[in-house]
Amino acid sequence: MELDTHGTVEAFSTHKHPSIVNGIGYLRGMKSSLRSETCDKIYSTSETRMAMQDEATSGQRHDRPLVQIAPMLDVTYFEFRQFMRLITKRAQLWSEMMADGSLIYGDKDKVHQLLQFSPNERPIVVQLGGNNIDTLRQAAKIALSYGYDEVNLNAGCPSARVSGKGCFGAALMNEAALVSGIVRQLKDEFPVPVTVKHRLGVDHNDSYEFVRDFVRTVAEGGCTHFIVHARKAWLHGINPRKNRSIPPLDHDRVYRLCKEFPQLNFTLNGGIKSLCEIKDALDKGVYGVMVGRMAYENPCGLVRVDTDIYGEAENPSTCKTRRILLEAYADFIDANSERTESMNVCVLVKPILGTFHGEAGTRLFRQALSDMDAYEKLNFHKGKTKSAQYIHRAIQLMETINPDALDRPLH
Repeated sequence: MELDTHGTVEAFSTHKHPSIVNGIGYLRGMKSSLRSETCDKIYSTSETRMAMQDEATSGQRHDRPLVQIAPMLDVTYFEFRQFMRLITKRAQLWSEMMADGSLIYGDKDKVHQLLQFSPNERPIVVQLGGNNIDTLRQAAKIALSYGYDEVNLNAGCPSARVSGKGCFGAALMNEAALVSGIVRQLKDEFPVPVTVKHRLGVDHNDSYEFVRDFVRTVAEGGCTHFIVHARKAWLHGINPRKNRSIPPLDHDRVYRLCKEFPQLNFTLNGGIKSLCEIKDALDKGVYGVMVGRMAYENPCGLVRVDTDIYGEAENPSTCKTRRILLEAYADFIDANSERTESMNVCVLVKPILGTFHGEAGTRLFRQALSDMDAYEKLNFHKGKTKSAQYIHRAIQLMETINPDALDRPLH
């Protein structure tokens, strides 16, 4: 088996998972349509249950989300969240951000695909985007009919389509009274926590006093939990990707908020890359820590979350080694073939691309999972569905390139 060592994984950029991108009532088209079925149907028989449901089961409710997986557009869809459950039972999972108008006016089958989740994901948070209380109430009602445990309002996304044309996301930090009113009305209407995710500031409104006053005003509306991306956002001049790196991190401001508002809960988001950094932040007084890029760039860095952060007796057996982890995910794809066979393979393998982060051969592993010519011709001996066979083929490649990384115990 030969792979072009100069290949890339750019194929993934043209095969996006369906995601909400603005608040004017449309959904991004899918490259290949997903069948509409309920979560109960996905896990309707014992034959279709897999090790993941046994290991990452019950979605135990816990009062304090010490580790949260950040809502990420085109990342935290159903398959990614199920991959996370192979790694940790306890970390709190979030949906992608969903604009209010898109849930209200979007194609019902596509909306269903975005909102559905499995019981093993609970407690799970749905993040909504919008600035109008009436449409946000309608969107929350739709989302909560699926059983979400918490509603979060996005006041931190710096995308021009969100904070510019949509006038929500990070732009809402300039409208603290509006955010406070939205929180109050959602809390009055729905029996679930309503939280707010925001930045430290926007544009030149970036003083500590600005974010302090934002928190104080929104708290008056009944919000008791703030998820703070510890950077400000530039609404003009740089794109969302650069907004995740160019504005400097300032974790100390989040710790200062913890001290100034001891009656409130603050989750720290931004720049966290290891369990040691998670522990350090928790030791400094935050209520929880949210990780984003770490979860998809280096998912195996989270395999000890349950024992090291939550104090569980053991971590899931589905992530003892990278081989076991990848095989369990391939089994999940096979077990849910009614859904996965109609999906684009790039969407299905995207969650596992970072499995060999920092290990020799990671580039070849990623290339093996973006070789569309090989996929079209594939007839591998292991796996029921073609997408699962594609993953088993990549595992076989790593047996030759880096067997130590493939079978080395992760916990």
